[in-house]
Amino acid sequence: MPSWEGIEDASTMLPRIWLTRTKEGDVWKPLRKIDCKALNESRGEEVFIEGGRATADPKNGTIRYNFINRPQTILMPATWFTREEKSSKEFVLHPLPEMDSWQVELLYQNAVRASSSLGEGIEDILKEEVILESDPNFKVMLCRNGGVLSLKKRQKTSGFFSLGGPQFTLQRGYGAYSVEGEDDDNSLGPLTHVVFVIHGIGEAMWSREDVDTLCMSEECDRMRANISKKKVATWREECKKCEKAKKPLPMPPNRVEFLPIEWSNKIRSPGQSLMTSLTSVTLRSIPALRAIANDVIFDVLMYLTPEYCEAIIECVTTQIIEQYSTFQRIHPTFVARGGKCSIIGHSLGSVIAWDILSILKDNTERNTPKGNESD
Repeated sequence: MPSWEGIEDASTMLPRIWLTRTKEGDVWKPLRKIDCKALNESRGEEVFIEGGRATADPKNGTIRYNFINRPQTILMPATWFTREEKSSKEFVLHPLPEMDSWQVELLYQNAVRASSSLGEGIEDILKEEVILESDPNFKVMLCRNGGVLSLKKRQKTSGFFSLGGPQFTLQRGYGAYSVEGEDDDNSLGPLTHVVFVIHGIGEAMWSREDVDTLCMSEECDRMRANISKKKVATWREECKKCEKAKKPLPMPPNRVEFLPIEWSNKIRSPGQSLMTSLTSVTLRSIPALRAIANDVIFDVLMYLTPEYCEAIIECVTTQIIEQYSTFQRIHPTFVARGGKCSIIGHSLGSVIAWDILSILKDNTERNTPKGNESD
């Protein structure tokens, strides 16, 4: 029986791997394994992924984010991939659409049966072609090199010129992979704490694509991953100690969620008259210094202005309420489990958090009935 090239998964029931990318031309990245399994079992229904931070819509092929201002990404399942060799040690996998994967899988299964002990040989299979519906200029053929079989994607040309055209090996299954932080998340217990994080000055600059500094949503992702990693590492050390002492193992630590509260992009929308005026009077000289003044320092000046201070507090308060409402819909047992909420702020965000809590305290005391002197 011949061996095969490009068969990473030889299982009979080949599972679909779900991949995503932001835009055309970007490299496809696989979702966490637990999310792929959930999508494979969903029968086309929407699924909460990434611990509820995003929603995958397999019918429309999109992923939308539930708590952050981030564009939708493209979602696609695949079982077969085109392997593009970049170097002897580097390659990129491009997923085949399902309509093509089904035809390629049929060709593969026919070749497996034909080359088995009871098969009739692969000579006829070697003559078959699968024209790709997603790319009619290419076809897939079974190829034999010595005792090794493979499926190749070739340009659909005839005659002598077909020998010099581009050729790619097809790969069955994605192969072994891991998504950073997934093992730690899977080791944690239920979610019992949500933290709303209010950003400080300069978010208009940090969120720009041409700036290397992480924006607030990326910082929250990093903080969540680091805390989960630390909690799991500490728990595993405690488990080792309990095993040596022959004591019951401790329960896994509960999960903590960090959700960014972004006010800068809403207060600084291009349609705001303040931003229009600011742009019109900004000098073109020393652009880097002007950007720091407009996108960083100006946040402080805005908050010191009563009109914009009130608008920022209203924006942050509204977001916290809306995000917590969405959070409860995604995690309906959070309150029943005794879940807790916290608010933290960075830089100017800490001042905003203090002002919000002070206003809340004053309103609560004002609305609390006071007893008379005889009480």
